[in-house]
Amino acid sequence: MRRGLTELIEQPASDSGGLLKECQSEFNTPILPVRKHDGSYWIVQDLRAVNKITEDLYPVVANPYTLLTCLTPELTWFTVLDLKDAFFCLPIHEDSQKIFAFEWENPKSGRKSQLTWSVLPQGFKNSPTLFGEQLAKDLESWEAPPEEGKLLQYVDDILIATRMKEACVAWTVSLLNFLGLQGYRVSKKKAQVVKQKVIYLGYEISAGQQTLGQDRKEAICQTPRPQTVKELRTFLGMTGWCRLWIHSYGLLVKPLYALITNGNRNLQWTKEAMQAFHQLKNALMSAPAVGLPNVSKPFFLFSHEKQGIALGILAQDLGPYQRAVAYFSKQLDTTAKGWPGCLRAVAAVVLNIQEARKFTLGQKMTVFVSHTVSAVLEVNGGHWLSPQRFLKYQAIMVEQDDVEIVVTNIINPASFLSGNQGEPVHHDCLETIEASYSSRLDLKDAPFDDAETLFTDGSSYVISGKRHAGYAVTTCRKVIESGPLPTDTSAQKAEIIALTRALEIAKGKKVNIYTDSRYAFRVVQAHGDIWKERGLLNSQGKNIKHSQVILWLLEAVQLPEQVAIMHIKAHQKVSSELEEGNKLADREAKEAAKGEVTIEGALIPDGQVSLEVREEHKKTHWGIDALYNYLIEKITARNLYSTVIQDIIRGLDNMVTKASALQGQNEKRFNRNIRNRIGGLKWN
Repeated sequence: MRRGLTELIEQPASDSGGLLKECQSEFNTPILPVRKHDGSYWIVQDLRAVNKITEDLYPVVANPYTLLTCLTPELTWFTVLDLKDAFFCLPIHEDSQKIFAFEWENPKSGRKSQLTWSVLPQGFKNSPTLFGEQLAKDLESWEAPPEEGKLLQYVDDILIATRMKEACVAWTVSLLNFLGLQGYRVSKKKAQVVKQKVIYLGYEISAGQQTLGQDRKEAICQTPRPQTVKELRTFLGMTGWCRLWIHSYGLLVKPLYALITNGNRNLQWTKEAMQAFHQLKNALMSAPAVGLPNVSKPFFLFSHEKQGIALGILAQDLGPYQRAVAYFSKQLDTTAKGWPGCLRAVAAVVLNIQEARKFTLGQKMTVFVSHTVSAVLEVNGGHWLSPQRFLKYQAIMVEQDDVEIVVTNIINPASFLSGNQGEPVHHDCLETIEASYSSRLDLKDAPFDDAETLFTDGSSYVISGKRHAGYAVTTCRKVIESGPLPTDTSAQKAEIIALTRALEIAKGKKVNIYTDSRYAFRVVQAHGDIWKERGLLNSQGKNIKHSQVILWLLEAVQLPEQVAIMHIKAHQKVSSELEEGNKLADREAKEAAKGEVTIEGALIPDGQVSLEVREEHKKTHWGIDALYNYLIEKITARNLYSTVIQDIIRGLDNMVTKASALQGQNEKRFNRNIRNRIGGLKWN
């Protein structure tokens, strides 16, 4: 192999303007010989150490994902040019050459020396970016022939597309001459000159459509089953490049990504993952041709959500049918996955519209979806979405002229592409969300005409380093109830307590309750019930804050005969009665926070605190924070928190001691029981 590299290294090095030259450098990286198909060798330099200490350049290159959107169906003749040894066309500064040095031993003389590149080396992570930018800059000075055509460039791959054959010839000749004068060389073997079907970036391009190249599909499908996480990531990277041609790609690969997240270096293949692996290969081999986007015609987007993945098909009219332009699949974020199904459909529409706009370039787009996403966003969006997310969704779905949303009952992509728009949908998203996720089935968010009206507010603030908290329940003119709260009470917790007390006061009544807390309103109208079903966990699987008072609130909301809970913005001018009631509740809560907290129950002497803690711990088996939060509302005692910690730790120590003492005895008893159960055999 070393002899095979000798000619390659020595020939250019002997040339004054060669690629390699001798040097003395403090840097040194290994070289590896790679054998080509024709039996010759090529140098592969391991530049990982250099790449590790080199800052990344921002890649100002074309996006291969959307590059071909520039081609119109009228362009039917193509030429593809691949530049030969492209990086070697760019010299590098002499001060930088020493970084790429490597050691070389002449097999004839045995002499060792250091060589380095005088040109941009392969294997350097910034080489594609540097070369792509320079070639694009040079191509700006090229004057294209007058015939209509299009030139696309991705790093060192160039595509010419024209309407007529003669124009394609003229463009090709002109560009070849220009590249030669600029010092570039074109690979004769890889050139595809003046053809109606070419392979570009692994895609087969013809008039108005693109398909996956057969070589690419076969190479991926011949990949054996990965055995390690690294091999699986490589396989998924190859298939991910082809995702625009595979419907529901995200669903197909979900079991495979689950193998990676298990944390094992060596894969433990499940039956589901094996099935997904073979289904993905089959989907790849049967991937259809997709149309090249025509920005002079309107687009149609079919959007739906499944298993937390946004799925979409972008299409355009082709005769009486619609031809797919691209298939989309993208994971919803963790927060959106925890939403009701109808709201997940809203998130999916937003993701699909964002992806589709990379192809539509501002052209009119009709979005078909089986949920009333606009109404859901308008009515329920404020309950579930943060203000920033709500405004973002609104801007994408509602405030853009290029998007029209149509509700349909189509859930089968084949029906969508056939042009069948289906019958009007009968699914009511608003009723479904209200029935499934409200903390009470008949809970309203609009006031009753003939009901008592209450206002609630909670307050928490710090004066001179000491926190004060309080709550109030009022009508528009008088205070019904108010009082101080423990000093560790946050503003959110105080608001929930105020709303809970209003519901308890209204037991058996018909009542309207106003709160200026968006948090408390969302808990009772949207999140509370689903949190309760999850065991007081949020969508990330973490414990929610204020879990005990939230459970108290969810129980209290069942007490009134009829109840409507409305959110009213704080410090806003509204109708006089609502404004007066909200101001009174706000003022009274702040005033109540100045008072002293009255604890129901006796003052516990120091010597008796641990007894109270131990009794409650035996009853509940709660953790430290939960037990402390419960006791602080029941008793007054010094060093309560430290006593809780000590009692729980003492209990754990006792458990460990007992377990250690009984371990040997339990093992003997267990073994004896097992022996007596095996086939009736007798053991000594």
